[in-house]
Amino acid sequence: MLQRVGLLVHTDKPDALRFTREAVEWLSQHGLQVLLEPEIARALDMPEYQCDESALCQSDLLIALGGDGTILRASHLAAPRAIPILGVHLGRFGFIAQVKPQDLRAAIARVQAGEYTIEKRLMVRAIAYREGEPICDALALNEVVVTKGAVARMITLQTYVNDTFLATYSADGLVVSTPTGSTAYSLSAGGAIVDPACEVLLLTPICAHTLSARPLILPAEKQVKVVVTADNGEFHLQADGGEAVSLLSGDAVRVFRAQERTHLIVFDPDEFYTKLRDRLLWGERVNV
Repeated sequence: MLQRVGLLVHTDKPDALRFTREAVEWLSQHGLQVLLEPEIARALDMPEYQCDESALCQSDLLIALGGDGTILRASHLAAPRAIPILGVHLGRFGFIAQVKPQDLRAAIARVQAGEYTIEKRLMVRAIAYREGEPICDALALNEVVVTKGAVARMITLQTYVNDTFLATYSADGLVVSTPTGSTAYSLSAGGAIVDPACEVLLLTPICAHTLSARPLILPAEKQVKVVVTADNGEFHLQADGGEAVSLLSGDAVRVFRAQERTHLIVFDPDEFYTKLRDRLLWGERVNV
């Protein structure tokens, strides 16, 4: 039964606070306990709804008001606890989000009535090693990226699949993506678009210095290992565009299927194809 609802809000989005206030008032009027992060509660002057992260993670439902980035942040909180997420689209693209702000009340009513499904989205875990010791452990819904830093210089990425050598890429970096992330950074780097219901990993080089370097789709059971080398300059690891972890030449990164999954509330299981058509202009001729 739905009792506690947590809200994560991207306050830089237009009208985000107004929609949040309306949502809080409506949820409270319908007998639901509402939980807000401290900065949001202060911005709305609603201190009675303020909670810490541990309380937020006890929610029965997390509502992410913002763009896909807000849903990615919600997934890192919710996935270890299998909390369902309802994405509300306030961003420019919103490929993961399910509803528009004006439809939130109807969406909550459908959730309370059980008129929805849960999509359990594949996630990946990345562990970076230095001289055999782990230095970083990151979880991602979209992708893990190993890339060069601000210095405009290619890096060398020795890439293995299940410890079998695959290739050495001279490139700006490498993206290991989930199907959910196939419409994000991987797509910009030339990767394939994959239905998020599929259980695969996508390996996409970034600006590789060879014509033979092509994106590769692997079964989700496979593990990818990348050993990074460079003469000089910085390079780093990022999961879902989060904080960058600096790497040194010779560090290894292993990326594999995570035990955690992101639980997304979905009202139309085939909406992915509608989004392809409407937001990527799939199959449309664009006249310049």
